Amino acid sequence: MEIEPLQCILEWSDDKKDTLLYYLPHNVSKKVSKYELEEDKLYIQDRIYCIKRNTLELEHEGSIIYIDGGMIGLKINSTKTVRLDPKKYYIFVKCKKSINKQREFMKQLLEQL
Repeated sequence: MEIEPLQCILEWSDDKKDTLLYYLPHNVSKKVSKYELEEDKLYIQDRIYCIKRNTLELEHEGSIIYIDGGMIGLKINSTKTVRLDPKKYYIFVKCKKSINKQREFMKQLLEQL
């Protein structure tokens, strides 16, 4: 059974990102502090950092290569791909300027479909 220790605290928090960063281990918090906490809108080619909800440790980081049936495929490196359930992770998205334009394009494309 997986227990999410911060679930109640985050439900009442106005700023979930700052609250989560406060409780994360320092080395993890330092890595993800400049990225955006994203709960539901993920797009292909997003660079993401996945923090396990029950252990609060950085478990995966990589680029999304597919989204299928609520699961995402994450390319860790050139030889390793992981399939994971985003509901089990706090996901931080790294937004670069060039990716931001591509991200906006993907948003608009999804809205059109």
